[in-house]
Amino acid sequence: MLEKLKYYIEHYKQYRYIAAGIVILIIALLFFIQPKQPVNEVQEKNATEWNHKDNLKNGDNKLQSAKKDTQETQNTNSKKVMVDVKGAVKHPNVYEMSNNQRIKDVVLKAVPTDKADLNQINLSEKLVDQKLIYIPEKGKSGSNNLVSVNSGTSDNSSTTQQKVNLNTAKETELTTVTGVGPSKAKAIIEFRESKGSFDKVEQLKEVKGIGEKSFEKLKDYFTI
Repeated sequence: MLEKLKYYIEHYKQYRYIAAGIVILIIALLFFIQPKQPVNEVQEKNATEWNHKDNLKNGDNKLQSAKKDTQETQNTNSKKVMVDVKGAVKHPNVYEMSNNQRIKDVVLKAVPTDKADLNQINLSEKLVDQKLIYIPEKGKSGSNNLVSVNSGTSDNSSTTQQKVNLNTAKETELTTVTGVGPSKAKAIIEFRESKGSFDKVEQLKEVKGIGEKSFEKLKDYFTI
């Protein structure tokens, strides 16, 4: 039995080497034929990722720059103005504000009372220096706050005419002034909406339908 085993080992020895070689060859082929991503695709993928990161970085830099420019522009154009707030507020006072702010900003500082009628106030209007803002109470006209002036007559008798605020008065309040009818009142409001707030009473001469003579008659009855 041992003699036969030795015989087979010696006789088929060459086939053993062949089988081992075949196994090694198969392993080598399996290793080398695995699919690999082309170099160009890898480079293109990396380049795309880098470009995306660069775009995000550049976008953040541009956003920060835009915010900085906006803040610098606001600071450059901003001027301090003094605004007097009276009427139905808890803290009537003269407030230092920015001319970029609106009436609502200073009204919130003054804290409106429960009786305040904010519907009579144009809260979106920009602030101007030396502006008087009167907050009327509900059920009362905003023109009640205005200073009374004397209207001269030929017989030296006088009646009182309250000054009307060119920037806050509604059409009905404007028409309370002698010499101002509905058409002129609408022209004043249109001028205010298109040109912005009146800076001085003399700007009335720029309103359509109000010339030099009309202005001389009306100027004492208006304020800003």
